[in-house]
Amino acid sequence: MSIEIREANKSDLVKMSKLWSQLAEMHQEIMEEYTLADNARQEWVKFMEDSIDNNLVSFIAEERGEIIGFVSVSLRKRAPIFKFKKIGAIMDLIIKEERREEGIGTSLVLQAESWIRERGFDLAVLTVAPENKGAIKFWENLGYKTYLHKKLKRL
Repeated sequence: MSIEIREANKSDLVKMSKLWSQLAEMHQEIMEEYTLADNARQEWVKFMEDSIDNNLVSFIAEERGEIIGFVSVSLRKRAPIFKFKKIGAIMDLIIKEERREEGIGTSLVLQAESWIRERGFDLAVLTVAPENKGAIKFWENLGYKTYLHKKLKRL
């Protein structure tokens, strides 16, 4: 079977939202601060509709018309005080659970990195939950390293 990786368009977002909700629910289970709003899936679609084509792109892995994974990336500029002024922020990466360990995630990340590089951006960054050991190993295997530890406090 042939898996196609292509840039997502707005008409893909509702299908993508099903996968996104799986990722969001997993994060919600491990961190209370990721508790979702009642209409989170619809709000995600609206957010993506408003953001796509505006320094945000998603690439989907598709097989016979079925979306089996996707990655989303946004471009951000940092303050001019830094040597590396432009970053591509990988926001989401999700592969259907039964299709993991097939190299689909790696292919999507390589596509995202290529897209970032083609636009003259210097770095790719992402956030991963410390409890998500599989994701940490995945990103480290792709050459990503820890450079910050985020902290939060509910007020």
